[in-house]
Amino acid sequence: MTVGVDDQQLERIYLFKNVDLESIRGLLEACSARHLSPEEVLLVPNCLNKTVYFIMIGQLRIHLHSLDSDSITILGPGESVGELSVIDNQVTSAHVVADSACSLLAMNEDILWSLIRASHAAACNLLFVLAKRLRQTDSIIVEGVQLEKEFQHYGNVDALTGLHNRYWFDSMFRRQHHRSVNSGRPLSLIMTDIDHFKVLNDTYGHLLGDQVLYEVAHLITENIRPYEMVARYGGDEFIVLLTDAGLDAARLVAERVRMATENAPSITRGRHTVPFPTLSIGVTEMQNGQSSEMLIHAADDALYRAKTKGRNCIAE
Repeated sequence: MTVGVDDQQLERIYLFKNVDLESIRGLLEACSARHLSPEEVLLVPNCLNKTVYFIMIGQLRIHLHSLDSDSITILGPGESVGELSVIDNQVTSAHVVADSACSLLAMNEDILWSLIRASHAAACNLLFVLAKRLRQTDSIIVEGVQLEKEFQHYGNVDALTGLHNRYWFDSMFRRQHHRSVNSGRPLSLIMTDIDHFKVLNDTYGHLLGDQVLYEVAHLITENIRPYEMVARYGGDEFIVLLTDAGLDAARLVAERVRMATENAPSITRGRHTVPFPTLSIGVTEMQNGQSSEMLIHAADDALYRAKTKGRNCIAE
């Protein structure tokens, strides 16, 4: 990079968690480097600021009232300052000063917005960081490890595909299962994964694999009804919850999804063009006395049977 920052440092930045750095390389190269001596002031209150600063080396102190007052927090590598004033276009609210010699990555507002438009993962990361800062009025920044753990625990959206994730699905599924048990109405599951996905990843690389995951997610979404619930369940596995639908209806939906992927055009990324992968699909309907965990296991068993039948097929 032109700013002299290596990928290992970039990967520590919260905004870039789960972001493919190669896909945003041009934006990163448009950033600049900023170096501060100990006690050098970076930001002061009541000034317009058009730049977000990411700490690569060193630490920054935050003082709310004056430089003579106690600092309210110290920021380290991976953390950032300035994003709030950039986003809301308001004046800065605190003093930011180098606690030690610092190297910063400086990203102006145009590059920040371009990054958010280009990367769903970066947008999710930014929203989470902002939400944490607003919720915790007694602290500007939470500890990095706590931030990452809470992001994984409370996040409802899979950053790569834009679908809901397993955490959201498990919570929603328990409620729908309870509803179906009490009402006696049918409930079905479709569980699917991508045939030979590991081979595709190993042969053509993870960037093409990520593109396949994104495309499959959207094909599934396009071939189910708006009120049916779909989530990325983990890795290359997706799950669809069909309320008020029995096994026959689940088979029809599963076949529609299977045919959509079988007939999808080849995928091209860079110099690689590969056939669109097929899906193995398991379907099951809730039986009397079957718990939510048992229903998940039944769908997973059906998916396994689809694989043993030769893949690109549906099994119950």
